[in-house]
Amino acid sequence: MGEENLANLVREHSSAVIRHAAATAKRMGLEASELSALEHLQAAGPMTLGSLGERLSMSPGALTALVDRLEKKGYVERLPNPKDRRSALVRETEAGLKDSLKHLWPYIEEMKSIEGRFSKEEREIIARFLSAATEATHRHAGTPGGR
Repeated sequence: MGEENLANLVREHSSAVIRHAAATAKRMGLEASELSALEHLQAAGPMTLGSLGERLSMSPGALTALVDRLEKKGYVERLPNPKDRRSALVRETEAGLKDSLKHLWPYIEEMKSIEGRFSKEEREIIARFLSAATEATHRHAGTPGGR
């Protein structure tokens, strides 16, 4: 397999991930940006509106509206920020996490099954590649090292 072929496979996988996220959001009654916000909160934990806005590349006004919608649907809650009384943290609620997992679990299970088909050595190589590709993607999105 040549490098160009691998690059094409990564591009095809990225397109499939975007399609899967859009379909999952639709099944959950969410917009793709709302599901993306939940994914960031799941990966990084509670964060300020500013941090979440940076990750989503959204203006403060658009982000506030997004968080308001998610809060109204019961997916997130705002908490006092213990490090700065002037700001709040946003975190996913337990109900939000449960609903997300209900929709994502079949995909997660299938991905685990695929992973199990590779040897430990192959998984290490794949992990190195995916880690490097993820870092490159974050750099080109303007969030070096962030998730």
